[in-house]
Amino acid sequence: MNLLRFRVIIDIEDDVFRDILIDRTSSLEDLHRGILAAFDFGEGEMASFFQSDEDWGRGREVPLMDMGTDDQGNPYPSMRTTAIEDLTSAANDRMVYVYDFLRMWCFYVEVIGIEEGERPEFPLLAQEFGEAPDQFGKEVDFDMELEEPEEEDKGPLKTGDPELDAYLAGEEEDEENSGPSFTSLDDLDDAAY
Repeated sequence: MNLLRFRVIIDIEDDVFRDILIDRTSSLEDLHRGILAAFDFGEGEMASFFQSDEDWGRGREVPLMDMGTDDQGNPYPSMRTTAIEDLTSAANDRMVYVYDFLRMWCFYVEVIGIEEGERPEFPLLAQEFGEAPDQFGKEVDFDMELEEPEEEDKGPLKTGDPELDAYLAGEEEDEENSGPSFTSLDDLDDAAY
């Protein structure tokens, strides 16, 4: 059976990596759990794998969570339903793995070898180098700067519903379509009779 040897490098100042052996037909969820175990991180946060190019640019995303179906009823990929070989299976193929979207732990995952062997019960930690950081040691930046909208995007929100768009834009309704107007409940009672 073909086992992929992944080198998983965590994006911190120190040199810290783990080599993980896993069967190419295993799910990305299995690799996700193997990475967390190798770095002594607990589960429970959002995560995604991104197919990557040689410069570590992020491409196709496969999230941990099931994101439902598209307009044709086809399920979006998730880590549970996507095999590792669907994203990467050749030497030097790369992925970026992001864990905990508040702390943004980023891991660079590269196939550094293909080996023959029995399928391990769990992703096998084949080598470790450096001390893994504390999972909660990275500060959450609640004051992060958000990008300003483009100049053309600074208008009122558009929903596609003309009445709702007019309301959100603060535009007045046409008097002929608005029906009678009342200034008090007494006027309402008089108009009803």
